[in-house]
Amino acid sequence: MTQKSEWLIGKTEVVSAEGIVATMYPQASEAGIEMLRRGGNAIDAAVAAGFAVGVVEPFNSGLGGIAVLVYHEAASGRTYVIDGAGSLPGKTRPDQFKVAPGGKTAGIYSWPEVEEDANQTGYKSIAVPGMPACLMEALERFGAMKRDEVLAPAIHYAEDGYLLDWYIALGLAVNQDRLFQFPESRRVLFRDGKYPYRAPMLSSPADRLKQPDLARSLRDIAQGGADAFYRGRVAELIARDMEANGGLVTYEDLANYRTRFFDEPIRGRYRDFDVIGGMENTGFPTVLEALNILEGFDMSSMAAGSIEELHVIAEAQRRAFQDRFAHLADKDHADVPLDGMLSKAFASERRGTIDLGRADPGATAGNAWAFEPDASEARLPGSVTNEGNTTHLTVIDKDRNMVSLVSTLGLHCGSCVIAKDTGVILNNGTMWFDPVPGRVNSLHPGRRIMTAGAPTILLKNGRPFLTIGAPGGRRVISALIHSIVNIIDHGMRPQEALNTPRLHSESRRTEIDRRVGEEHIEKLRQMGHEIVALEESFSSSYFGRPNGILVDEDNVLHAGVNVLKPAMAIGI
Repeated sequence: MTQKSEWLIGKTEVVSAEGIVATMYPQASEAGIEMLRRGGNAIDAAVAAGFAVGVVEPFNSGLGGIAVLVYHEAASGRTYVIDGAGSLPGKTRPDQFKVAPGGKTAGIYSWPEVEEDANQTGYKSIAVPGMPACLMEALERFGAMKRDEVLAPAIHYAEDGYLLDWYIALGLAVNQDRLFQFPESRRVLFRDGKYPYRAPMLSSPADRLKQPDLARSLRDIAQGGADAFYRGRVAELIARDMEANGGLVTYEDLANYRTRFFDEPIRGRYRDFDVIGGMENTGFPTVLEALNILEGFDMSSMAAGSIEELHVIAEAQRRAFQDRFAHLADKDHADVPLDGMLSKAFASERRGTIDLGRADPGATAGNAWAFEPDASEARLPGSVTNEGNTTHLTVIDKDRNMVSLVSTLGLHCGSCVIAKDTGVILNNGTMWFDPVPGRVNSLHPGRRIMTAGAPTILLKNGRPFLTIGAPGGRRVISALIHSIVNIIDHGMRPQEALNTPRLHSESRRTEIDRRVGEEHIEKLRQMGHEIVALEESFSSSYFGRPNGILVDEDNVLHAGVNVLKPAMAIGI
C-alpha cells in the first residue's frame, strides 16, 4: 500500500475563567486582552482589537471598511446590534458601470463582468465606510474606558510598525497588480514604493511595516471620536481625493452617514438555545434558516462528519442560500419577507423537499412570502447575490458580556485605493451590487451594503453560551452552520468544532474539504452531489475561518480559532 506524508496541524484550546479575546491576528488579540487586563469590559476589548486588526491585517478590514457588532449584556440579559454597514454615495447611478461585452461573469459573486473591473477596483467602487462609526458607537454606549486608551494599541502598531509574517506579506503581494494602479497605495504598502515587504525567510529577518498617516487618522479618532473621521480632517482629505480622481463619495456623504442601532435584533431558536445575530443585510438570517431546517433532523444520532450528516447539511445549506439569493436585500430599498424566511413553518416546508437518500443540485428558492404574517399578496422570488471577505473577532469578559464583531473592506484590499495622506484603505462597496440596472439589488444611492458576515450569539436558558463568527465570504455562513451543529448536537468544544472538515453548497456544486476522505466523497457523488473536492491550505479560504468562545456548565470559557492562519485566542 502506497503511503505519503500528511500534514498534522493543530492549535491548543484556550481556557480561562476570567476572559478571552479571539481574533484573526496575534497583535489584535493582544490589544483586546490588554483592555481586559486593565479592567475594561468586552466592548472595550472588542473595539481595541477591531481598530488594531485593521492596522495589522490591512487587507481585510480597517477605517475604510464596514462593520457589524452584536453585543450581549449579561447583567440585563439584553442583546444589541450596531449596524455599521456602509452605504452607496449620493452620486451613485444604477447605470454607472458599463457591462463588458461577451456575457462573462466576474468577481466572487459572478455578477456580469464590468469593463476595467471598475465595480471592484478603483475610485468609483467606493462606498461610505461604516466601521469607525460602528466601533465608536459601541464604545460610547457600552464601553468603560476612554477613547485614547482603547485606540492606543492600534496607534502604536501604525506608528511604530510591526514585523511582517508570511500571512501579511503574502496578502499584500498577491494584490500587487491591483494596488500598483494607485500611487498612494504603492507608497504606503510596498517597500520603497516598489517591492513587496518581506516576511522572515530562513535566516533573513522580516521587514517592519509602518503606517504614519494611518496613525494620525487614528489619533484624530482617539481625540474627536467618529466626528473626526466623518466630519473632520480625514473626511476632508477623503473627499478631496475622491473629487480629484473621479470618485463618488463626497464630504456630505461622509458627514451624513449614520449607523443603525437595534435593541431587538433577529432572534431564533435551535433546539434549546436562543440564536441571536445581525440584521437582514448580514449572513445571519441564512445561518438561522439553515438551522431551522436542520432542527427537524436528529443530527445528534448522525456521526459527526458522516456521509449522512454531510448530505443533510449540504441540502439544508443549498435551500437556505437559494432563499437568500431570491429574497434578501436592504429593507429600506426592497421588500424582504424576513419573517417568512425565518419561520419554523417555512423551514418545515423546505425540509420536506430534502430526500435523505438523494441530492438535489437543482433545488430552487421557496416562496417565503407565503409565510409572512400578512401573506395576502403572493410574490415570486427575485434574484440577489452579495457579500465579501472579512475579519472576525469574539470576546467574553469576566462578567460574561459577549461580543461578536465582523469587519470587512470587501475584496482583499477593498478598492485598493488609499486616500491620500490618510493611510485609510477604502472599501469596494459596489462589488456587493448588481451592475445591471432594474434588478432587486442594483446600484441605488444610499443603499446599504450586504455582508455574508454573520456575527452570532447563543444563549442557553437565557444565559451566555457562545459567541461565534467567521471571515471568508459566503463560506462564513456554511462554516457557522457546521460549527454550531458540532457544538450543540455533538458536544464539541470550539477548537475542535470550528476545525472539522466542512462543505459549502449554495447552488449546484457541493464544495467539500478533501480531508473528509475519498470514500465519503465518492459516496456523496453516488447520491447525486456534484462534488468539487478542495484542499484547504495556509493561504486558501475555501471553507471560512471561524473563531468562537463558549461558556461551559461550570462558567469556564473555551476558545477556538482557525488552525491554518495566524488567528489567536488569548485568555486571562
